[in-house]
Amino acid sequence: MYPAVLPPDGYWFNRVSAMAFKPFNIPQAKSKPFRAGEAIDVAARYLVYKLYVPGPAIAGAWQPLSMLGESAATVGRAVERGWVIVRDEGHGKTKERYAALTDEGRLMARKALR
Repeated sequence: MYPAVLPPDGYWFNRVSAMAFKPFNIPQAKSKPFRAGEAIDVAARYLVYKLYVPGPAIAGAWQPLSMLGESAATVGRAVERGWVIVRDEGHGKTKERYAALTDEGRLMARKALR
């Protein structure tokens, strides 16, 4: 049918050897992995999002920290940033910790959850 046209001698060898010596390019990651301090900041933001309830009627609602399941380091970072306030209620072994958002924490959550 069609005449067979063969490439010149050494054509395939030169192509393969040229490909073998090209450097393999691996694209760099666009974002850096989280450091430990940054991970706690992210966890503190998620705590703020959990505590946020839209609406003015429940703006100062206190929620028990035992129900949220957050670590002490996460709660401490949120308090340190000024997003959350914590209070203790009860006496002796029945002491329970409650958390509520500050105005700054409520504003941050409102902007992030739009």
